[in-house]
Amino acid sequence: MASKKFLPQATVVLLLFCATVSAAQAASAEALLADINKLPPAERQKRLEDGARREGVFVHYSVSNAELISAYVKAFMNKYPFIKADFWRGSGNQLVFRTLMEHRAGKLAADVISVGTENVVTLKKAGLYARYRSPESQFYPREQYDKDGYFHADSLGLATIAFNHRLVKKEEAPKTYNDLLDPKWKGSLTIDLEPERMLTAWLLAWREPKTQDFVQKLLSNGTTVRRGHTLQAQLLCAGEFKIAVEIYPDAILRMKQNGCPATIVFANPTPAVIGGNYAIYANTSHPHAAALFIDFALSAEGSKILAATGRVHRRKGMKSFYEELSELDERAVPLLVITPEQTEEVRKPMEKIMRELLVR
Repeated sequence: MASKKFLPQATVVLLLFCATVSAAQAASAEALLADINKLPPAERQKRLEDGARREGVFVHYSVSNAELISAYVKAFMNKYPFIKADFWRGSGNQLVFRTLMEHRAGKLAADVISVGTENVVTLKKAGLYARYRSPESQFYPREQYDKDGYFHADSLGLATIAFNHRLVKKEEAPKTYNDLLDPKWKGSLTIDLEPERMLTAWLLAWREPKTQDFVQKLLSNGTTVRRGHTLQAQLLCAGEFKIAVEIYPDAILRMKQNGCPATIVFANPTPAVIGGNYAIYANTSHPHAAALFIDFALSAEGSKILAATGRVHRRKGMKSFYEELSELDERAVPLLVITPEQTEEVRKPMEKIMRELLVR
């Protein structure tokens, strides 16, 4: 079974067909924004605002949750009240399908598109992105923005081990992935049906043979496969399982505030998938507003919106709402930062492992 987050091959072919459609208009938007970027900061800002005032509107297509996108759009309009901003939220392939079909029909309303990391390379190759280099990128690690300027990422999506500390003593809790294979945990482990973050990290760090062998040993140790990371977290909190092999730490820490007895473990490597992935649509009718929105989302002001949710923001000096997810680099947490290109590199072996081993 292929992950629902990845595009079917027929759609990929269709996207590649669209690459030639956008080239001229993308070049126009790119040239405009490149010229504006040559201006001194104050003059550059004024030029963007004057252009956005004439455009008057802005639309963001995103896979983020609706509450978060709404918060960004509201704050953006507060800062620039002359722009009427709106958004459309779609999940996974739903967003990509709609974006593609509207693009082909010449009716795509989006000015900025944010897709999941697993679909970034496909849309980039298909020519749906215009190059834009936000000056805010200087405040981010190099892997958080595309070398060619096609997208900017603002955050990391982590996956960690977690254990129920009412059922497992801290000194006995697993600290490495191999510790999960200890017979004492037989029947006490749970893993998601599509543990994409963990599998991506293992495949990049260990390659396919070792990853496949490890997953087989996990299953032999009685690991229960369930669909849904939220469900994994709920079952862990309820004591149905002692240990979750792959958990989203910001989600479990939110539950911890409500009494969930969970502790997270940063094993080596800890997957850290870049997220946000803001890209200007190649055929945007509102390039000035689009550039202003990306600058705002990446700015210190915009970054606080995401950081307040507990997610791991990558802007320098920005801390997560949760102490456990703050200053990860300074604490030498063994993060393996995963880019869209790396996700694409291991997509096929990852889907093979899920299809052959986890689906029953």
